Amino acid sequence: MTRPASVRTVGFRKWAGTFMVVAVVSGAMIVSPLLEHPVQAQQGWGPPPQQPWGPPQPGAPAYAPPPVDAGRALIEGAQDARADENGTLWFFAGCLLGLIGVVIAVVAEPTPPPARMMGKSPDYLTIYTQAYRSEGKSAQLRSSLWGLGTAVVVGVVIYVILIVTILKSQPTTYAY
Repeated sequence: MTRPASVRTVGFRKWAGTFMVVAVVSGAMIVSPLLEHPVQAQQGWGPPPQQPWGPPQPGAPAYAPPPVDAGRALIEGAQDARADENGTLWFFAGCLLGLIGVVIAVVAEPTPPPARMMGKSPDYLTIYTQAYRSEGKSAQLRSSLWGLGTAVVVGVVIYVILIVTILKSQPTTYAY
């Protein structure tokens, strides 16, 4: 059985090119969050150092609270804000309300749920809340700007289609 002339064989070059594009895009998706948040890139694969159990070290007060892991609070706040952010809501706010939706996204401050704050130290809560609000506001703004950009592109496309339709519908007259 012979192959129809319209079906071409996929050569090695095309396969290798496609593989390279997929590899570069995958690598960029993995590295991009680490570039945005260098704190994550500095962490090692080993387990975090544990607090030694037993009596306090000589000279250390026995009543001191455990030290606050600022990096952990920062990362958890940012991750929780990204997980809690309603991207669809903010996308449609930017899309349907335009600049007003973007302004609302800038002004509205997300607050972490109180259940996540139970049993945490005040220093941890301060760092966590600041990271949550900062990342949440950034995510809201990003989603609303995507919505605004989509609305602008759709509006321009509709405008161009209307102009072309109007110009094509008018009869062309040639004066000789």
